[in-house]
Amino acid sequence: MKELTSRQSQILQYLKEYMEKNSYAPSVRDIMKHFGFKSPRAAHKHLITLEEKGYIERKGVSRGIRLTEKSGEIFTRETLVPVIGKIAAGAAIEAVEEIRDRVTLPVNYFPKNNEYFALIVEGNSMIEAHIKSGDHVIIKKQNYADDGDIIVALLENNYATLKTFKKISDRLIHLVPENSEMEIIEVDPKILKIQGKMVGLIRTM
Repeated sequence: MKELTSRQSQILQYLKEYMEKNSYAPSVRDIMKHFGFKSPRAAHKHLITLEEKGYIERKGVSRGIRLTEKSGEIFTRETLVPVIGKIAAGAAIEAVEEIRDRVTLPVNYFPKNNEYFALIVEGNSMIEAHIKSGDHVIIKKQNYADDGDIIVALLENNYATLKTFKKISDRLIHLVPENSEMEIIEVDPKILKIQGKMVGLIRTM
C-alpha cells in the first residue's frame, strides 16, 4: 500500500472489515462517523482517491463500493440472486413469491446463490436496525432461528413480516420490531414458519 497515505490505508482497511462483517459496503456517512469527519464530503474525497488509485470501484448508488484485486482481496466475481417480492417491516402483508428482478452480490460471500433470495422492505418497523422502506434485504433460506436473528416470518393466512426473533418459551415466540413506537407480535411456535434469516442489505436510494 505504498501509494496510499496513512488515512487512506485506514479507510481501505475499514472497508474490508465492514464488508467482511456485513456482506455489503458502508455508506459515505458510515465512513464519516467512524473516522470522525465533520462532513460526508471528506469521506467522499478519500473514496475518490482510492478509486483513482485502483483500490476500489464504485457504482452510482449508496453502498456501491467494490474492492478490486489491487486492494489485496478479490471481490470482483459476482452472482445474481432473485428478488421474489416485498416484505413488511410494519403490519404483516400477504406473501407473494414471484421473481420480480435480480440483484448482484459478491460470490465470495454468497457462493451458493440458490440458498439466497432478496425482498424489498415496506414499512418502518425495523428502522432502529437501520433497515428502511425500499431497502433490499438478502435472506438465507432456513427454517430455524436463534435469538436476535432478523427473520422472514410467515404467519397464519400466509402473511409475512420481517422482525427480530426472540424465543420466550416453548409456547411463545416474540417477533420484535426494531422501532420503539411499535408493538411486539406474539406468536404460537406451532403456527410460525420461518422462511429465512437476513444476512445482508442493499440500499439503492
